[in-house]
Amino acid sequence: MEDTPTEEVLEQFVDFVTKTDEEIAEEGRRKEKKTTELKLYIAANRGFSPDALGETIQDLLVSDDLNKSPRDFFESHSFSVDSINADASLLVISTPKYNRKDEFLLINEGEYLKVLTVVRRSIAKDTIEKLIQYLPQLDRIFLTSEDLRELVEENEKRDLSGFTAKYEPFFKDEYISVQVHGGSDEHLDKVQDDFDARAKRVVFSQRNSPAEAVKGTVNQDGYASIPRVRSGSGEVGLETIENVVEACQTKDKENFKVEHRPERLTPGDHYFLSQVTLDESTDGNETDGGLPEPLRDSDQGSVLDGLTICIFEEEIEDEEYPDQDAVAGSLEEDVLEYKQRYRYSSIGENHYLVYDGDRGQSFEIVVSNKDLKVYSRNNTTQEGLRDFYQIIDGEFNSSYRIEKTSKKMRA
Repeated sequence: MEDTPTEEVLEQFVDFVTKTDEEIAEEGRRKEKKTTELKLYIAANRGFSPDALGETIQDLLVSDDLNKSPRDFFESHSFSVDSINADASLLVISTPKYNRKDEFLLINEGEYLKVLTVVRRSIAKDTIEKLIQYLPQLDRIFLTSEDLRELVEENEKRDLSGFTAKYEPFFKDEYISVQVHGGSDEHLDKVQDDFDARAKRVVFSQRNSPAEAVKGTVNQDGYASIPRVRSGSGEVGLETIENVVEACQTKDKENFKVEHRPERLTPGDHYFLSQVTLDESTDGNETDGGLPEPLRDSDQGSVLDGLTICIFEEEIEDEEYPDQDAVAGSLEEDVLEYKQRYRYSSIGENHYLVYDGDRGQSFEIVVSNKDLKVYSRNNTTQEGLRDFYQIIDGEFNSSYRIEKTSKKMRA
């Protein structure tokens, strides 16, 4: 299998879920599938190499920081990786307890790791999903409801054919979940208008002049599946996989990548630093930029090199929606105080400095009317912003969209 082109390997996965019109019709009558779905996971990669998986796991096992759940997982499974080509590898996860070996295709290109498999979802949850969760270099991406909708709408040959939408506001004791089969854009609009529910999973059909060629789903948590490809549409199946992967990665970067941030600059970088010197200002308190306050005040350009702001925008019109003081209070109680990973302090009216203990980084939050404005600090990362949005979406308010701005500047 070594030196096999990645596309040839992907073709085998597509062939596995390819069905004739007769098989599709028969499955419709029986309301059951003959084969499992092709499953696809997308994870941001911060230095993980499939070839070094064994060494990575051993390093984790000798670490005092490893918790019981990941330790039990690593000790109850074995892992082998065989290279297919420069970008792709075959991972086999063995579970001796059940005498089972499960295969996964790893495609490691650039900033993201892609995993494909045809094992049952229940098995995938106990194997590859836990492996991604427990490896510190990997993070499942997370999409907004707006992203999911755009994945369908931005492709002229792709139609929305079903969805799961949810609404769970922080200011009401209310939970709404709507699952629609055979639905369209109009049905999703109606669910949003009537229930304020936003898509958390979409089902789509990819057309091939004009018949349905591919059936697919995409979830918020970096998971997609291809239940079937119509016989004769293998190329469309490959194109769909590649397009979904690329679109998900692009949206992840658009939402959370920190292109510019306040950076610590060495005094003297700017020839116009004024008469205030470091020696004369050592008695001042140090700022987050690493400069004493008098020097910061004399040369703002030495502290603020750029800024990235993620705005969690709320578009819901509801007479019961609380004012920004109540939004801030709920944010403190439901997230900043409730989630043990965060520590925070108030640095102004509805303005918070937040420290993420899990990531070892900080960011600022300003509550502005219904919106949350999340400002990067000099150590804020894409992973930290993504984590925070996922927590907000799942445990605070399920209807925020993201508008990000990132600029290089001098203050």
